Amino acid sequence: MRPLIRFLLLSGTASSLLVLSSCTGLPSSGPSAGTIQSGSKAAETPYVLIPVSQAVADSLARVQERPLSAAFGAARRQSSSRIGVGDAVTVSIWEASENGLFSAGSSQQGSAQIPVQLVSENGTISVPYAGTIKVAGQSPEAVKVTIEKALSRMAVEPQVLVNVVKNNSNTVTVTGEVAASGRIPLTPGGERLLDIIATAGGPRMELHQLAVQITRGVKTETIPMEQLISDPRENIYVQSNDVVTLIRQPRSFTVFGAANANASVQFDESQLYLNQGLAKVGGLNDERANAKGVFVYRQEPVELVRAFAPNARSVHGDGTVNVIYQVDLKDPSGFFILKNFKIKNRDLIYIANSSLAEIRKFSTLVSTTVAPVAQGASFASNINDLSK
Repeated sequence: MRPLIRFLLLSGTASSLLVLSSCTGLPSSGPSAGTIQSGSKAAETPYVLIPVSQAVADSLARVQERPLSAAFGAARRQSSSRIGVGDAVTVSIWEASENGLFSAGSSQQGSAQIPVQLVSENGTISVPYAGTIKVAGQSPEAVKVTIEKALSRMAVEPQVLVNVVKNNSNTVTVTGEVAASGRIPLTPGGERLLDIIATAGGPRMELHQLAVQITRGVKTETIPMEQLISDPRENIYVQSNDVVTLIRQPRSFTVFGAANANASVQFDESQLYLNQGLAKVGGLNDERANAKGVFVYRQEPVELVRAFAPNARSVHGDGTVNVIYQVDLKDPSGFFILKNFKIKNRDLIYIANSSLAEIRKFSTLVSTTVAPVAQGASFASNINDLSK
């Protein structure tokens, strides 16, 4: 029986060596901190690793979403006072004489009221004795002067008043999560984004769930509703044919790895910081977490990333780059960084396992592998003793 015992013991040793040689295949929720760090140094790495210092956190805290004022400009456009195709226009004419050109058939001697006209596709209206008048793209005052000049040879000192009674061309379309979607005419004084939203009845749900999307021509930009309200610079003037849409856009982030809970977490706060985000999932797991390996995965504009990694290059068509921010909580100042690092919508937070946790898993695997072998060897030894 002794050869049998020797075979079992050798088998146990071989099994242990096999487990040891394949420790990289141990169960894990993601890469180790060392793997992420070494991967960032590869020639064709798909991401940029940025260790977060206090200076980096402060710099990121100052960065805002691309402002609407930068995308569209903050100046008021005067085109809303211009007549456009489809507008309803009235023309009133007065003369200095009661026996003038427009006296006949008028209830008021020396004056005439031209019925309401819609500006044609050619941008014109018709005025008796003045003919076809080009009005599209002009102000009512400019059209007034044109008509007066056209009538001056026939009428007696004509005075003209041009009025737009229905502004159909200079409108903004408001839709989405507002109380009353529709087209809103612009006034010569100009309207801002919040004016237009208020005219449409305002939002019909809580502000933290909404984003405001503005489309002008082929350009579209989106901003959180709370930011639009809190930052007056973002409340830009709208222009003719803008489309303003209120979109329901709940914000969330996900947590994986050695946290006390792996979950997708929605948040209502206008500004959520990393310490608050980790607290929502119960913080780091004391038995598994590598305090040096708190990573935040995000896509950032390449211009922003180059402030920390000058050689960064965009890997996506929209000019963004994959970024992994690393926070070291072994450093006591790391908790100050948590308080200043803002979580963005769709961030992914990953907590790497500690090396001790990997050793513990390895030890568990070894013990579960060797224990049956040792029990088998003991059983064989007992049989051998009985046979003597």
